[in-house]
Amino acid sequence: MPQIHPTAVIEDGAQLADDVRIGPYCYVGGHVRIGAGTRLHPGVIIEGRTALGARNELFPYCVLGSVPQDKKYQGEPSRLEIGDDNAIREHVTIHIGTDGGAGVTRIGSHNLFMAGAHVGHDCVVGDHTVLANYTGLAGHVQVDDHAILGGQTGVHQFVRIGAHVMTSGGSKVGKDIPPFTIAQGYPARLRGINHVGLRRRGFGDDAIRRLRQAYRAVFFDADTRFDDLLARVRAEHGEVPEVALFLDFLQAAQSSDRGFLRPRGGDDDGGDTPARGIPAPEL
Repeated sequence: MPQIHPTAVIEDGAQLADDVRIGPYCYVGGHVRIGAGTRLHPGVIIEGRTALGARNELFPYCVLGSVPQDKKYQGEPSRLEIGDDNAIREHVTIHIGTDGGAGVTRIGSHNLFMAGAHVGHDCVVGDHTVLANYTGLAGHVQVDDHAILGGQTGVHQFVRIGAHVMTSGGSKVGKDIPPFTIAQGYPARLRGINHVGLRRRGFGDDAIRRLRQAYRAVFFDADTRFDDLLARVRAEHGEVPEVALFLDFLQAAQSSDRGFLRPRGGDDDGGDTPARGIPAPEL
C-alpha cells in the first residue's frame, strides 16, 4: 500500500501506485495519477488532470497541474503529463495545457527542474534536460533533449530550444535556439557550438569539427542568400547526422513566428567577420 502521512490530503479518485510515498501536508487531487516509486516530500501540491510516471521525486512546495496563467483558459479539462525519473525541486510550478495548445503540457523523463523554475501551459520538454533555478518557460515553449538552461533564463512563448543547447544564466531568449549551440545575453545571442557539452556526452571530434564548420559557414557569410548557404553546407557536411539536424532546424525556423538567434561578429566559432544580417558590436 502507498505510504501516506496522516496530514496529507488525498482526494477520492486519485490513483496511486502501491509503493508511492507521500509526506506531511501534501495535497493530491481526485484526477491525479502517480506511478510506481514516486516520492512526494512535505508540502507538495498536485492537482488537475495530472499523470506522473515512475520514480519521480517531488521536493517541498512544488505545485503541479495548476490552471494556466492564461486569460483565454476557460476551465477546459486539459492535462499535464510527466514521464519517469524526474527531479522536481522546491517551489517549481508546472501548469496544465489549454485548448490553444492541444490541451496538454508534456514533460519527458530524466529531467532536473531546479528550485523556483516555471513551465507554462502547453510546453513540451524532452528528456535529460536541466532548468536551473528560476528559469521560466512561457506558454507553448518546446525544449528538446539534453538542453541545459542556466539560472534565471527567461524564454518567450512559442520559442523552440534545440537539442544539446546551453544558455548562460540570466539570458533573455526571444527566438529559437539552434541545436548544439550556446546562447548568452540579454537579449541572447549565439556564442558558438557547445563543444564542451558535446564532448562530455560522447560526441566524436569529427562531428564537433563539422558542426563548427557548418556554424561558421551559415552565420558568417554576408554575401550569400541564406537558403543558398544552407544548401551549400548540406552538400558539404549533410552526411553528418548532427549537421543535418542543425540545418533542418534552421530551415524550419525560418518560417516560425519567432525566427532564430544569430551570433554577433567576433563571437566564438565565428572569427571577426560580422554575422549575416547583424552589425558588428559597438565599441
